[in-house]
Formats: sequence, structure tokens, C-alpha cells
Amino acid sequence: MGKTKIMRNKITKFLERRKQASFHEIMRHLNDKMRHGTTSNQLGNVLSKNPEYERCGSTHVSSILSGGYEISVWKLAEKED
Repeated sequence: MGKTKIMRNKITKFLERRKQASFHEIMRHLNDKMRHGTTSNQLGNVLSKNPEYERCGSTHVSSILSGGYEISVWKLAEKED
């Protein structure tokens, strides 16, 4: 099984439990559960290019250096029957 498929399975199971999660929460979960973890670019590609995930908003993160920035919040897409 390829790394992307393993990553998708872990993201899906995580979002089934959490309903929705921010990009940073998903990345932290993957880096804790996978031996070699993932990068922001890999995770962004998996989330944006797979129809099973959908962006459901954004949240503001405060930062001392930059003042703050927006990150996306993701959830599982509604399944069509």
C-alpha cells in the first residue's frame, strides 16, 4: 500500500471521529501516527485533490511574529446515494 493511500485512510478515520478538524490538527495527527510523517505540501495535495474531503471553513491562528493567519478546516464530504 502506498504512502498516500495510508495517509488517506488515517485522515478518514480521524475525521470520522472528530467530524471536522483544522489543517494543523490533521497534520499533527499524521505526524504522530506515521513513522515518517508528512509535509504540508503532501497533506495539502491529498486534502484538496480527493473528493472525499471538503473544506468547510477557516479559523484564525494567532502568531507572535506575523500577528496571525487563517488555516482551513476540513471534514468528510457528504456521500451521495
